[in-house]
Amino acid sequence: MEKPASKFLIDVIPVARIPLSRQQFFSYVFDRPLPAGTLVLIPLFRRNIEGVVLNSRPEVQHTGGFQLKKISGVVEEHFLTTEQLQLAEKISAYYLTSLGTVLRHFMVKRVQARNTIEHKTWNTEQKINIELTTEQLNAVNNITRNSKDSCSMFHVPCFLLFGPSSSGKTEVYLHSILELKKQDATKQFLILLPELTLAPQALERYGAYFPASEIVLIHSKISKGELYQSWQKIKSGEAKIILGTRLALFSPFQKLGLIVVDEEQDMAFKQWDMNPRYDARKGAEFLSKLFACPLVFGTSTPRIETYYRTTIDKIKLLTLPKLVLPNSNCEPKTVNYELIDMRKEKWTDFAGKKKPNLSLLSLKLQGEISYALSHVLQTILFVNHQGMSNFSICSNCKTVLRCPKCDRALIYENSGEYKCLHCNYTSGAFATCTACKGIEFKNVGIGTQLVEREVKKLFPGAKIKRLDGTSAKAAGVKDQVFQDFSAKKIDVLVGTQMITKGWDNPNVGLVAIIDGDSLFTAPDFLTDERAYANIMQVAGRTGRFGAIYPGQVLIQTYHPENKIFNFILNQDYASFFQAQIKERQALSYPPFGQIIKLFLKDEDQTKTEKNAQAVWEKISKVIQPYAEISLTEPSAPLVSKIRGKFIFRMMLKIKTGPDQKPLPVELIKLLASLPTGWAIDVDPISIA
Repeated sequence: MEKPASKFLIDVIPVARIPLSRQQFFSYVFDRPLPAGTLVLIPLFRRNIEGVVLNSRPEVQHTGGFQLKKISGVVEEHFLTTEQLQLAEKISAYYLTSLGTVLRHFMVKRVQARNTIEHKTWNTEQKINIELTTEQLNAVNNITRNSKDSCSMFHVPCFLLFGPSSSGKTEVYLHSILELKKQDATKQFLILLPELTLAPQALERYGAYFPASEIVLIHSKISKGELYQSWQKIKSGEAKIILGTRLALFSPFQKLGLIVVDEEQDMAFKQWDMNPRYDARKGAEFLSKLFACPLVFGTSTPRIETYYRTTIDKIKLLTLPKLVLPNSNCEPKTVNYELIDMRKEKWTDFAGKKKPNLSLLSLKLQGEISYALSHVLQTILFVNHQGMSNFSICSNCKTVLRCPKCDRALIYENSGEYKCLHCNYTSGAFATCTACKGIEFKNVGIGTQLVEREVKKLFPGAKIKRLDGTSAKAAGVKDQVFQDFSAKKIDVLVGTQMITKGWDNPNVGLVAIIDGDSLFTAPDFLTDERAYANIMQVAGRTGRFGAIYPGQVLIQTYHPENKIFNFILNQDYASFFQAQIKERQALSYPPFGQIIKLFLKDEDQTKTEKNAQAVWEKISKVIQPYAEISLTEPSAPLVSKIRGKFIFRMMLKIKTGPDQKPLPVELIKLLASLPTGWAIDVDPISIA
């Protein structure tokens, strides 16, 4: 008599959204054990889908009369690494998102690149004769010494590398990697960038020190074939330097030796518009513990939460001054900050000697642009909004022209149409007021297109370029603008936040913030921090190392009494931090509290409000015994309708402290069982 073939129980995580209230894996049978991370096909309900093996064990006798389904097929063994699985589980648990949804970010389509990726040969002159300053050497020694002596699963060193723009933070990253490679040539290094616009310069800098064959760039815009090829190079260990946006966090690393989060203050590290609503900075912390490797946050304008952690010894602070190379005659140029009171530009004296300046560029700024052009210097003009204006109002009844699908003001564009920046709705040539059916509108505020038009009118001979979300949509535009600006083919660059970081060009002599007040309009506890960071970041584009002339920064405002401007003019982060931390402590905002935003979207406004109220009542009852947890009543956000769906949201605020306790089990269960349509955003980037 033949012995029956043995079977194994295989626990599989379906790559699908499974409600958090349910178990995140299912058990199947197979004729042999499968290693964790294997990609398989499984029957789930009435279809076959992909799943990832969690573990295998011999089948035991079970009761109940039910029969387990069989795995349909094995696609690829060891598809995910152990660390990838562990990272997925940590993100799922922290951000209260189904494990299958998180795993989608680790799934790269197995497509071969059509053409072999051409490896670029970079100019290596910039690395010759580079001698680090005392402060840079100290930072490198701290990072690499801790890697040798102090890294373990129980203690992973974390650093904040804090220095002004052009202080040499990238050189610290590079030389830390060089030292760590000496210790172990098999190590890999992850450098996270907030935006793709920073990639060209990063590739140049790292390419000067490391072979092109060892460098890969990971982001969501590259082709599927190129992404898969880069993924395989990381998995094989061939790729040693991994540059990328937040997507790179999910790569199949083999032996991480260092993680760098560059421009750590940037909110682009947070995925806020889809599940999982994770933050790559928190993910980097998870990853550094999994690989027991040091983690470095680098910035010239730290987040309040990050800097606070240095004051309580959770993160080691490493500071850099403005860069002065040893044995170098190239002194750093001072940068002059000046606040322009735009109210004075509009004054007319009674004698009629002074006429109002009707331009959106102050007379001082116009003069500085002329000076920069005459001295063959480049200018950067930062504008916080796209289009020709911030919003438009009906000339007849003063109603704001809004998108019919979203509760958001339409932006007037050069084309003569009004456009929604959220859903890409376009009004057509003749927009109509919803209240009085009028067709005449007045544009209010300043946008990039309006500034571009004004500069062209005032300086017709200048080479002017605009870079914003609209102009940069076409593939390759950002890279081309960066290359042209670096090659001095652009005299004046007008742009939004995508030009505020990473543009290292010593020929920039002038930076201007056209409408400083627009940075302070959002009713959010993070508004002042972001305004400070944006202005300081764009100001850092001038006065770079190697500059011939001192830099000039002009900030145009109608509210010069704003206290944040004083911190900026004095470049006084310490005082800014102290002012912010006092306010946050008084209101239990981060870092003294955690915020979880819950919101519901539905096409029926009444139904949305009713359901939100019902959930609010349930949560209020659960958290009643916990004094450290509070919940705001459901309300509509500033943008209360998006793509035809109404929104209601509420905020959970949990006071934190040295004896912080985990969220109550009953609260987690309730959040896990929220009906379809609800979204959970842990540590949101906005509460507005």
